[in-house]
Amino acid sequence: MRRILAFAIASAICSVSAVSQASAQAPALVGKWNAEWELGRMVENGEVTAIRANGVISVEASGDSLLATIQVTKRSDNRPPAPNVVTLGGRMSARGATFVQKQTVRLNMNGEEQTREVTVTWTLNAEGDKLNGSMAREMPFVSEAPAPSEITGTRIP
Repeated sequence: MRRILAFAIASAICSVSAVSQASAQAPALVGKWNAEWELGRMVENGEVTAIRANGVISVEASGDSLLATIQVTKRSDNRPPAPNVVTLGGRMSARGATFVQKQTVRLNMNGEEQTREVTVTWTLNAEGDKLNGSMAREMPFVSEAPAPSEITGTRIP
């Protein structure tokens, strides 16, 4: 019985520690960031080319949640960026802030254009004036999801 009680107490302490650590990370992440991330991929003749985006990610606290506003300012394929701004709600965890986005993407498969729903999970961390994280995409009916791509950035003073 003592072992069970000791385990329960240790688990509670670890949980409180993880929540405290996550809360401490939130202020570090709040602010504006010049960032770079993978916007998408183009596959032509079996060759995959990543399309990179430069833009501004703004993070603000809203109660016990976070809001991230994402605006693309430049694309690596030199196409004009879409004028829309995306705002996502998220929460801090021991792994960093997590924001989930639903997107509709266009696919051209052998000349046949299709649209698919994609879930994008953004995970962001800040350490001083450096932003890092990852973006993972999940697409139903696709056997191999791409590996998460890297997000990097620097704080805008």
